[in-house]
Amino acid sequence: MRYPEQKLDLEGPGYHFDPRAGVGFPGFKGRHLLSEDKCTGCQLCAIACDGVAVAIEMQTMVRNKPQNKKNYWPAVDYGRCVFCGLCLDPDTPVMTNPGLKQLKEVRLGDLLLTHTGQYKPVTKVWDMRYTGTLYRIHAYGKPEPLVCTADHPLMAVSRRKSDRKDGRLLRSIEPLKFHKPGELKLGDYLVSPIVKKEVPVEKYERDVPMYRFGSTKKRLVLDASPDLFRLIGFYLAEGCCDGGRTVNFDFNVSETGTLVADCNDLLEKFFGKRAALKKNGKNGVRLAFNSALAEDFFSQFGKGAPNKHLTDWVFFAEREKILQVMKGEWQGDGCRVRQSRQKYLNFTTTSEVMAFQLQQLLAKVGVVATVELEEAKDKLPAYHVNVFGRWAVKLAKLWNVKFDYHPTKHADKFHISENYVYLPIRKIETSEVVDYRVMDVTVDQDHTFTPLGLATSNCVDACPFDALSMTNDYELSAYDKDSLKYTPDMLFVPPAEYGNTKVKFDVKKGEVTHG
Repeated sequence: MRYPEQKLDLEGPGYHFDPRAGVGFPGFKGRHLLSEDKCTGCQLCAIACDGVAVAIEMQTMVRNKPQNKKNYWPAVDYGRCVFCGLCLDPDTPVMTNPGLKQLKEVRLGDLLLTHTGQYKPVTKVWDMRYTGTLYRIHAYGKPEPLVCTADHPLMAVSRRKSDRKDGRLLRSIEPLKFHKPGELKLGDYLVSPIVKKEVPVEKYERDVPMYRFGSTKKRLVLDASPDLFRLIGFYLAEGCCDGGRTVNFDFNVSETGTLVADCNDLLEKFFGKRAALKKNGKNGVRLAFNSALAEDFFSQFGKGAPNKHLTDWVFFAEREKILQVMKGEWQGDGCRVRQSRQKYLNFTTTSEVMAFQLQQLLAKVGVVATVELEEAKDKLPAYHVNVFGRWAVKLAKLWNVKFDYHPTKHADKFHISENYVYLPIRKIETSEVVDYRVMDVTVDQDHTFTPLGLATSNCVDACPFDALSMTNDYELSAYDKDSLKYTPDMLFVPPAEYGNTKVKFDVKKGEVTHG
């Protein structure tokens, strides 16, 4: 702050300290408390802080503690410390294993996608209030902006300008590192990790409850071939479950001799009988399939259009199988779009989870896709997953479908590598907020996660021994120090007494007691 022109408001949002009683209240940041009996000198706290504020450095101090033989202890420079305000809007969608959750729905133990393309468990959930600058960063290919605080590090490439007069940005994808939102500009690349996990599956097996309140069961065993995955794709696009014993597939009447016939052949192949073909409205036909086994199987993928999603055994299957599930989904809910300047392939779904899963699976087979959100009055939100240009040509070839498009130039904005899809920033918006609810998580090992599928850092809780904690009911000015640089011996000192008042903070319970 520009003191004395600006003064600290001790009664401001989320911040209260009574200097007469010497009592601090939760809701604002305090300082660190270091346990000399737990700290091993592992330096993980300094390593974690290095990519954020560079506020922690290790110092040598002889304390003769058996667990810290090197006598390395952390020191904190509060002139640099940002108190790990690395937070996001609670409504931000976060990539999970293998679906999508809003950040406010994430719980301890949930597996989140990290920048490595792997899934790691959540070890802590943070829920705080924030006053300051809020960033809304719009990236090409994402249906909504990433809303984050000013200190939330984003994995990005800051692109250099060319030496030409137009000053256009170079298409370099290096160096890739963490940047705060204020350090980024239009055109810089954010990155979306490509999922690495693959779990081959040969058979799908399950005991299905049949009647007598589930006491009688029948074993369902299906060959997990690419054909089964294409049938799942048909269900994701055109299917619904009804009454616990019926599965319906709705097609256009023009598809009777093609998709309808293929879907019915697949039902007979896997479930032993054909579906009844019925008229459905003026221009539609319906395959009505009565089977408790089939209904139980397909219901795992969602019973209504907005709830459609891929389960883990399908999402992490082999390359050929995920190509077939996407092909079935596209044949049912997709189309070829022909414009005067280009042609592209489109999927349309009312399921947000399905849209993000399709984008991830397409990246896994080397295809870049964009997701656009269309909201119309009195209609469900529609998500358009579009595959343009060279990516559309590649996907059509992988599917072995006809796509009469032969572009000679490729002028799209995206890049893809073995590990990431690179998405340029198209707009950055800022606003000032007061007492705004923000959330974050701590993710084991990788300390990153992917809101909106974009790689970002997480709230750091790097000490594995709980040796470094926050006394967040205590403010720095309660201590008579000459500077804001706290040496290890200063951090060893517990909250002091003010007359007869002693402040205690129970880290596990999150409770404060006085006296």
